[in-house]
Amino acid sequence: MPSKNSNGRLFYYITAGRLTILVLLLCSTYLLSRYFADAFGKVTELSIILGGAFLLTAVYTVWYKKRGLNKWLLYIQTVLDVILVNLAVFWTGGPESPLVFLYPVAILTACILGSQKEGTASTFLCTISYAVLFWFCEIPGDKLDDAIYIFFINMAAFNIIASLGIVLAKRLHYTEKKLSDTKVDLRRMEEIHRHLADSIQSGLITVDEKENITFFNQAAIEILGQKIINGYGRPLQELWPTGTQLLEKFRGGGEGERQEVSHTDPHGSPGFLGISTFLLKGHQEQHLGYGIIFQNITEIKAREERLQRMDRLAALGEMAAGLAHEIRNPLASLSGAAQFLEETALLQPEERRLLEIISKESDRLNDITKSFLLYAKPEEKKIHNISLVEEIESVLSLMKQRKKLPEADVKIDVPANLQFEVDPSQFKQVLLNLLLNAYQALPHEDGKISIKGTTKGGDHLVLKISDNGTGIRPEDLSRVFNPFFTTRPDGTGLGLAIVHRLVHEWNGDITVDSEQGKGSTFTLHLPKRMKGVEN
Repeated sequence: MPSKNSNGRLFYYITAGRLTILVLLLCSTYLLSRYFADAFGKVTELSIILGGAFLLTAVYTVWYKKRGLNKWLLYIQTVLDVILVNLAVFWTGGPESPLVFLYPVAILTACILGSQKEGTASTFLCTISYAVLFWFCEIPGDKLDDAIYIFFINMAAFNIIASLGIVLAKRLHYTEKKLSDTKVDLRRMEEIHRHLADSIQSGLITVDEKENITFFNQAAIEILGQKIINGYGRPLQELWPTGTQLLEKFRGGGEGERQEVSHTDPHGSPGFLGISTFLLKGHQEQHLGYGIIFQNITEIKAREERLQRMDRLAALGEMAAGLAHEIRNPLASLSGAAQFLEETALLQPEERRLLEIISKESDRLNDITKSFLLYAKPEEKKIHNISLVEEIESVLSLMKQRKKLPEADVKIDVPANLQFEVDPSQFKQVLLNLLLNAYQALPHEDGKISIKGTTKGGDHLVLKISDNGTGIRPEDLSRVFNPFFTTRPDGTGLGLAIVHRLVHEWNGDITVDSEQGKGSTFTLHLPKRMKGVEN
């Protein structure tokens, strides 16, 4: 049996054909009855039959809408159709009626809507009914031979039409079923294809030979923005010029290897995309278009840069440690000798001033070597549970003792009960360097520093230190944590490098956002509990 949808189409097609025939018969009854009085003599009876047929058609339609095309509807419709046809033929001339063609119509209707059983039943009823009409109708003797000939021709026609109708109905139902199954399979494949394309994290766009967009997945929308949503059928050039440039390069003979291009995401943040282009081919190698698959690799590039920086810094740290050890011994001797001469020798004022310079610079060099050692090999951690607010206030007290630092309005937004595990001395070193960096960047007036601490996910601390200072140039952002990089003439370039090294020693992370003329924000992400370390 055909599917419900195909049954519905067949039923409505048959109903439309039935109504067309009834309308034509109704018009013929009134317009042609004067010319064919013998055939359409009983206009009243024929009108009643046609009215009944219209009424039954309405009943069949309502029945179908409520209960579908079930067996009861098929059998009742078959029987009633045969009865109406018999009455119409009987009142319009019997076996010689021009409405005998309605028998094959009834037979075909049963064959198409039902199965072989309904078609056979309709054929049997039509054949018996027509034979009974022929038997009981009076036929003049001079027309008997013609009537018998017409009778057998009609009987043969009924059965031939029934046979053909049953065969055609079977083929129609089989074709409908195959078509329905094919549509289901096609929808399933389309659904799988759509879910597969939307499940991958990489963006995917396909275009035809004219570079008009034929497909894109959800990841493409997330990477390129909402502008791509209405892109079906539109030129790729209008929505993503970079993709067009890559396609032109690919079509010009370039290979489809992965490329990295700069990209600005829908929020306006700069980044990078990894992109590959490929050719779409049909089963006979015909060209169907091109495909572009791409992925946001901004975080991957950032991780690669961090790893490369850490490798460079580790190598530099080892060198710095060795250099610091080599310098400290002769530096201590030089400093001690200068102090001895300053205390015991009879020196002229100018000579004493030179010894003071030697002593002062020796102390400065000693501080630098200590920074080298702290960066190269941090001291063993002594983990304690500390209060973030107390540590911040302690470091701010130390900062206030520095006379050369500008005045600043410092705002602390940290929960009073926020605690976490860390080495207190190392954490003070980190805070000291970050706050010193913030103070030194402040303007001479209206300097502001903000310290904000929150928790993330219950097991991580997020600490942000912001200032409204001069900011950092965009080309310097990637180098601020490099050793010896500084923009101040008297700086060593080790403060932020030490901060970066210690934070990563704690399995944390530090990032910086800055805009020239507006200030900078350093953000620390730290675990609240150090793993593998006992208090």
